[in-house]
Amino acid sequence: MEARVREGENALERTLGILDLINKLPETFSDDELEGITDSLHPGLRNTVLGLFGMKDARSTEVFFIRKIAAIFKQACEAREAGKKVVYIPFTFPPEIIFAFENLIPLSTEVVGGLTVNVCTGQGERYWDFAMSMGLPDSLCSANTITVGSLCMGNTLRPDAIVSNSVGSCDPNAKIHAFAADYLGIPQFILEKPTGASAVERSKYLQYLTALIEDLEEFAGERLREDRLREVMQRVYRAAELYHEIWELKKARPCPVPNIFNLTFIATRAQLWGREEAVDIMRRMVEVSKERMKGAGAAPQRETVRVYISYIPFLFDFQGLYGWMEQRGISILGDAIWIQFFPPADMSSKESMLEALAEIAFEFPMTRQMGAESMSMRWLEDICRAVEDLGADCCVYCGHHACKHAEGTLSHFRREMMKRMKKPTLVLKGDAFDQRALPMELVHQELELFVDKVVARKRSPSVRRKRVEKPQAE
Repeated sequence: MEARVREGENALERTLGILDLINKLPETFSDDELEGITDSLHPGLRNTVLGLFGMKDARSTEVFFIRKIAAIFKQACEAREAGKKVVYIPFTFPPEIIFAFENLIPLSTEVVGGLTVNVCTGQGERYWDFAMSMGLPDSLCSANTITVGSLCMGNTLRPDAIVSNSVGSCDPNAKIHAFAADYLGIPQFILEKPTGASAVERSKYLQYLTALIEDLEEFAGERLREDRLREVMQRVYRAAELYHEIWELKKARPCPVPNIFNLTFIATRAQLWGREEAVDIMRRMVEVSKERMKGAGAAPQRETVRVYISYIPFLFDFQGLYGWMEQRGISILGDAIWIQFFPPADMSSKESMLEALAEIAFEFPMTRQMGAESMSMRWLEDICRAVEDLGADCCVYCGHHACKHAEGTLSHFRREMMKRMKKPTLVLKGDAFDQRALPMELVHQELELFVDKVVARKRSPSVRRKRVEKPQAE
């Protein structure tokens, strides 16, 4: 099946073209200038620009973030001229493993798809619809199928390989990446995870990672150098320190961390971790949050509700989710991707650093919860810990039609969250990247009803009527 599209019309190239326009914005600009910019944009891109740059305090950080994402996309487009190879990875795979190779450039399937949905006219629907026209099942995940659909249309940057670690933790993710590798005729490298978490199974996982590294060495035509790996790992842990600092800042009331930074972290972790750009982005996020906590700039509004997104947020409308909630005093404290683990690292040798990488990959979000021996228990325990530590008032579950594994344990999760934590959970059924499943207007209605009728009532102290005893008959 051949797609008839013009050169440069597909997801990555179209997205990069729009990002280049945003790239031309100054690092600081006024609210009036922002209004002038958005007046000339189509509605989808307008909501993206407002979502990213609407908060003045976070504006320069978000411009910087977009510039760095655009730069890595551009490097990928110019990879062959530089003698490098492009490797697509899912958002559940640590990009620092690929960045450790001089000749490889990773692209996160979901970061490409997410930005395509938010900056391109049609919001990526053409690529999803094309994938469906190929006969692929509609039970696949839009987060990666949109990008894969674009790859299958042709006239786009063709990856040289695909790496997947989603087998057993996210089957739709694993299947669409396997299909893409087969359809495009490129190699696929798989990192399989044992379901248990014992020392034996962790040791086995390290063996699998070591074998993957050896395969990537042959593919890249280079040995993984210890000095380069050490540089990458040092950047990983510098960014991790800033991640932990932001986590602590989120405990303050009101939360000083802008809602949009939740999105910024998701994309930074999936696409830039292991590079200096990730450290710079995280540092800026910390600085902005500290200034807001001190009351400098625009102080946080009165905080009405503290929400933890128990799974993955809807990502087709940045302003509609992050900005709209911020304006109503609803703080987003995190989501499933925010639950990161960085074990102590020994950087004295290549082997010890690979051990640390294996632990990071083993405990990566989604891989850790959905690939666990008991998915329902691990998911529940991790969210309960985050809710308790950050002081969330409630959870919001943004359901995605492909995530049948999460749907299967949702009733248990919601029941146990109320039983253990006394925290209500709002269940929304939609899709991460396809607004047609649940438009943002309906999300707003559900959130307002939940906050006003359920969460507000739980936050208010209950008033018991004093019992009046009836006089006993003589």
